[in-house]
Amino acid sequence: MATTQPVAKAIILDSQAQFLLLQRSDTHPTLAGFYDLPGGSISENEEPGAAVIREVQEETGLHLAIDRIKILYTTTQLLHGRSYPTLLYIAYLAEQAPEVQMSWEHKSYEWAPLDRLVEVEPQLASTYCEALEYIRAHDILEDIAN
Repeated sequence: MATTQPVAKAIILDSQAQFLLLQRSDTHPTLAGFYDLPGGSISENEEPGAAVIREVQEETGLHLAIDRIKILYTTTQLLHGRSYPTLLYIAYLAEQAPEVQMSWEHKSYEWAPLDRLVEVEPQLASTYCEALEYIRAHDILEDIAN
């Protein structure tokens, strides 16, 4: 039987519709050096929205408001006998490109236009690529940017 580790990640948009793109540190235990979205594991008995808010704060120092996040996409990936139910959120910030305080998990960040997602997609985890394909196929990014 597969063990399960739920995950909550976020596409965080600033006031100019730029998103926060992170790059994992070279010492990260999984996908070292790859591009990443903020977020992470959901703890036992933790609400997914609370988890994404907590993880974003731990990884970036940014504080998300619960009323400024929405579920954008959900999926489950089976990898090496482990199940990863994943919730991808969209989060909105009132300010433009706020400074990010990096944790050990990431080595760099940038506030990028949404079309940069296509450029970095090959270096994102396959779950996020699947989500981005769905989002593109249904013109959700265009709806978000407007």
